Amino acid sequence: MDNIYALIVLSIVGAFSLIVSFVLIHFRNQNRLAAQAKQLQEARIQYQQELLAAVIESQEAERRRIGQDLHDDVGTALSNLRMTVELYQHRTGPAADPAAFITSCKAIIDKVMVEVRHISHNLSPVSLNLYGFTEAVEELADMLNNGRTLRCSLDNEAAPVLDALPGPQATALYRVVEELLNNAVKHSAGQKVQLKFWLEPDVLIFSYQDDGRGMQWEPAAKKGMGLHNIESRLSILQATYSVQTAPGAGFGFVARVPL
Repeated sequence: MDNIYALIVLSIVGAFSLIVSFVLIHFRNQNRLAAQAKQLQEARIQYQQELLAAVIESQEAERRRIGQDLHDDVGTALSNLRMTVELYQHRTGPAADPAAFITSCKAIIDKVMVEVRHISHNLSPVSLNLYGFTEAVEELADMLNNGRTLRCSLDNEAAPVLDALPGPQATALYRVVEELLNNAVKHSAGQKVQLKFWLEPDVLIFSYQDDGRGMQWEPAAKKGMGLHNIESRLSILQATYSVQTAPGAGFGFVARVPL
């Protein structure tokens, strides 16, 4: 009987020990999961804060650029127009040629109109609002091809879907394309850029590829303002992206937009 009682006591003690062990393991795992969830939440909050800061800085940079354009281009042109009028007022005889005065004023006014149109296009692309995404991106490609540095090819296999995007989503994707092309002009030192849009089940895919100098890509490294701007636009689309680049191998970018 003593042996039986001893076995029973040992079994109870063993079972209790196992239960305590399982409870401790469970709480330890719960604490670990809670700590991981907290770290993930903190990382997400930090990323959102960095993204918000990048958006605000981007807006401020855009305001500074617009103010500089207004001051340097439009302001200077209007000052020249005023000077032309004042000089004409003091001219007499053959020097006061009305035809030459009118021609000079028209040239200055045309320059002001071009600069204002350029600034307004940067603020809100007219072709995107009037004609849709396809036309607006084709205009971007044409503008690049009219320059002397880069040639841009466009392959659009998703025009109906792109033109049906709601206004905010279309503008966000347009700004992504615009940012990539601006970076190509400023930094790539390449000769060719290829843009492509196509569809896969429930997803719109956009790819960009240039033949420029490329870069050493480290996803975890601190990102520049341009990439922060792109990420902020892609967040509106709930899109993901990947980058393929290396020194001397050009820069490739692929975004996947859920439909």
